Amino acid sequence: MQVKIGNNENQTINTSLQAQEKAAKGASKEAVKRKNTIFAGDLPINKDPIELRKQQAQKRAMKFVKDAWSGDRKLDQSQDEIRAKLKELMDEATANQELAQGNTERIENLRRQYGVEADSQEQKDLELLMKASNPDSFDSFTEDEKARLEEMGPQREYMALLSIKMKSTEPFTEADQARLDELGKSLTEYQRNSLEINEERNIYQKREQNAQNYAQDLQTSLTDMKIERLKFHKMADAQEKAEQVMEQASEEIIGLLVDEAKDHVDETYEEQREEAEKKAEEKEEQEEKLEKIEERKELLEARVEIAQEQPHEAEEAHREQERDAREEAQLMKDMAEGGMDVAGTSSAVKAEIKDMLQKMKLIEADIKGIEVDEEI
Repeated sequence: MQVKIGNNENQTINTSLQAQEKAAKGASKEAVKRKNTIFAGDLPINKDPIELRKQQAQKRAMKFVKDAWSGDRKLDQSQDEIRAKLKELMDEATANQELAQGNTERIENLRRQYGVEADSQEQKDLELLMKASNPDSFDSFTEDEKARLEEMGPQREYMALLSIKMKSTEPFTEADQARLDELGKSLTEYQRNSLEINEERNIYQKREQNAQNYAQDLQTSLTDMKIERLKFHKMADAQEKAEQVMEQASEEIIGLLVDEAKDHVDETYEEQREEAEKKAEEKEEQEEKLEKIEERKELLEARVEIAQEQPHEAEEAHREQERDAREEAQLMKDMAEGGMDVAGTSSAVKAEIKDMLQKMKLIEADIKGIEVDEEI
């Protein structure tokens, strides 16, 4: 279906289209500029993949709803425009209907003015000619009416030329006007004036019919839009798609959570395995240390056993040396008390005594060493 619009409306639409095209170009440039610009906040760096997936799903779901809403808004706008045009057409049809009705009243007033009887032949011929001016009514003529029209050749030709003159936007030529005047002589003045008014009425009736037909087409389109809208349920479908997207996103998020849990379990298992290995190594090292300590202990115990045997011999020798030393000391004391010069004692005797004391010190050192080993 095509919608015809007047010149002024065409100019308005062309201006609007030019403005829209200019705005679209500007928007396109801006879109390219935005496309070539990267915002750090838009980059999925260090973002939680689950939260990112949820945001993406929400954007997709919202897009379904927005697109459906936008489509519904555009459809509402189109329907509003059609309703406005319908009102305009109905107003136009009503105005032309009133003008046509006014011409009918003018013809009736003209009949009374000229004193023509309603059942006279003059009136009947006029009504037949006015009926014949409408091509759609030709099939409704009776045989008598068709025969009478055949007899009214000049009157019918006059009526045809008159219709051309009134509908034409070009000036009537002198030859055509002369022919019209010549044919007009076959009609009475009342008939000629009435036929002119009738032509005007035909124009108004045609305009009324065109407006009604156009309005009927628009009404059909409006009805089709309503039916299609009920059939497709864009908003309901968009809501369903949005729910499907969110449901799918939920399943994917669950999958991500499961994967994350698996990764966490694997990481925990790996940490536990490493910890167990570390403990095993530490235990092995501890066991090695214990073995070394045990070996050292056994060694010490052996040394202690040896040392426990040696102190008896050393102690016996030490006691013997002490006895000797005491005896020597006592001897020297006795010598001193007996008036002997101890200071004048021979160097050989002193050396022997000194050697005896040195041996006693060595024996004492050995005993201390054995005591230290026992403590270890």
